[in-house]
Amino acid sequence: MKLLVRRSAPAAAAPPPAWPLLGSDGQRVTAGERSLAAFELAALNLELLAEAEREACLEALAALYDAIPRPFQVLSVPARREPNDHLSPMQAGIAGRRAKSAFASYAALYRELSAAPRRPLRATYLVVDAPSQPELRRVSELIRRVGQERAVELRPLPPAELIQLWASTAGAGTEHRLGVHVAAHDGLRAAVHFGTRWPAQVTAGWLAGLLATPGLAAASMRMRPLSRAEAMTFMTTRLRHARAGERLATERGELEDPQRERMAATASAARHATQAGQGRVYLVDSALLLEAPDSATLQERIEALRLEARSQQLEVELASFRVGQAWHSILPGPAHQPLAERNLDSASLAASLLHVSSDLYEASGHLYGRQRSSGTPIVLDRFARPSHNAIVLGQTGTGKTMFTGAEMSRCFLRGIRVLGVDPLGDYRRLATELGGTYLELGAPGVGLNPFALSGAAEPGAFSAKLAMLSRLVGAMVGGLGRDERPALDRALRASYEAARIGPDPASFDRRPPTLADLVAHLAEQPGGASLAHRLERWASGSLADVLGSQAEVPLDRRLLIVGLAAIGDPEVRAVAQFAALSVLWDAVRRDLAPKLVVVDEAWKVMRQPSGADFIEELARSARHYHAGLHLATQDIVEFLRSEYGESIVKQCDIRVLLGQTPEAADALTRYFDLTPAERRALLHARPGEGLLFVGGSHAAFEATVSRREYAVLTTRPADLIQPALREPTPDTS
Repeated sequence: MKLLVRRSAPAAAAPPPAWPLLGSDGQRVTAGERSLAAFELAALNLELLAEAEREACLEALAALYDAIPRPFQVLSVPARREPNDHLSPMQAGIAGRRAKSAFASYAALYRELSAAPRRPLRATYLVVDAPSQPELRRVSELIRRVGQERAVELRPLPPAELIQLWASTAGAGTEHRLGVHVAAHDGLRAAVHFGTRWPAQVTAGWLAGLLATPGLAAASMRMRPLSRAEAMTFMTTRLRHARAGERLATERGELEDPQRERMAATASAARHATQAGQGRVYLVDSALLLEAPDSATLQERIEALRLEARSQQLEVELASFRVGQAWHSILPGPAHQPLAERNLDSASLAASLLHVSSDLYEASGHLYGRQRSSGTPIVLDRFARPSHNAIVLGQTGTGKTMFTGAEMSRCFLRGIRVLGVDPLGDYRRLATELGGTYLELGAPGVGLNPFALSGAAEPGAFSAKLAMLSRLVGAMVGGLGRDERPALDRALRASYEAARIGPDPASFDRRPPTLADLVAHLAEQPGGASLAHRLERWASGSLADVLGSQAEVPLDRRLLIVGLAAIGDPEVRAVAQFAALSVLWDAVRRDLAPKLVVVDEAWKVMRQPSGADFIEELARSARHYHAGLHLATQDIVEFLRSEYGESIVKQCDIRVLLGQTPEAADALTRYFDLTPAERRALLHARPGEGLLFVGGSHAAFEATVSRREYAVLTTRPADLIQPALREPTPDTS
């Protein structure tokens, strides 16, 4: 197969150099007389890497470049991620009219956010060529092996994809007329290359602003590694030139030139590094290809590129009279001749990476919002991270409930079982909308029995239930005395023995005891009378219906929320929240199917030492049962000051900071090491805006919900009195 791009040049201009024909036999690709191979480089999101992780990535990339024995090319081209790449796998597992209707609303939101990001996606390729196929295989294998050793993600490009890359970059099948400054077809293309003026120092991803220029069709960097002898000769010549210039300036009485001093210092340092074998020296030829529909737009984009380059102290030049040569140098494969080479060492070359990305995308996840810097959708999968837990810290009215409810809805659409505790009744409409089960604890005939052994039938389950009940009773009575603990333990065992339930999992299906049974056995135990008296209101008094029910909780439901809004006493509600969590924890341990456990207003449970201890245990243990704990709290200061607060936050791999009060912002600044600008952003954040921490770093983001999600999750009284939002959204799927 042969691909040919036809070009025509003005009669007065010199004929452009002939482009090589691209050939392929299905197994290999050739350009002229040389064989080609390419690897796709996985995008690096530097914004979400901690400083140590960022340095490790750059060191690995520099080691990969240093291992390549011959000239190579790094090429960046626009990429498009189809919304169906994310939506189709999710849609395949959706069943039921309500779920399909909710998915239609979610899909519309995702398509809207994916349509026009401010910073377009790009794909980056490492291209190598060799005079023979055996040599190309050796170089390719070396790249693959070093990439694997250094944890640099590389995907070998099949011949068909390499041909498509070459064809799209070359505009195969079309005829362009080459002018002095542009190549004309249906639109215009102009080539720009880097000049001789570069910044004194470069930081990781410093070219990201240039890559975000609208209309950037391709960006290419060709690297020619110098041998040690060549590098020493090159740097020695530069050093001599710099020192000769210094002597001449001194003789003339001129002031010192900082640029000449920097060149001398750089050349001297490079000579020492080369002599010591620390890295390599490269001659780098960089070129960019811009396209636009008309001359005015093209000129505007060129000026935008120049302004961005100047902000980086970089000089760019239009490839006048050399449009064809510059375009040729961008094509994958061997270059005809360099445009303007610049020397870089290994570290600087690694920092000039073209595969930098601000994209947060995990195809198996769901939408979290969009990045404020780029406008790209954030798609994350908590179950693909080391810890499956997440925490949301935000004041009332900052979007905490909206974000948590959207997380529940989207996990449900992905087939993840959702279990939650709702202290204020905020998620009742969501459960109705999705066809889930909502238990209104405290309503007539609705209650829990924390004594039920409804978890996994395993040998350690009985001991774990006794430990949990000890914590729960301690929360009910406001703490246990030293003599009351052994009395409680004896009474618990006696209650289960009376029900013929013991450590044997075969006995777990029998009718469990209740709080009334525990109180009766406590009264018979030495030192248990006082404890039995304090438990009476829970066992046979006004609160007997809350935790004294024998009704079975449907723990196998895909969406189960325990509501506590019917319980008026805040202290009783906090204890009931603890009890509901213990029951839902039994559902978590039943199997290894993915599950999301939501604890809203977690600070209320954390007020009790036994409740805080239980939450900390859930955070540590959830991953072992393929479950993710989702905590939402508004009292940030009290949460972090608690004995287990910091430990729980450390167990969460995803942390969301929404709008804060000054006191809370100060606490978060100390804990998360926020900058003054980030602190101000939290103080002045609008609802849904904040910082999203993923792993070791973070990014500014904005949570987004569909109109349907907003209707069932809003808690604003002004919204709730509107009939359109008060009633469930009709099913239009």
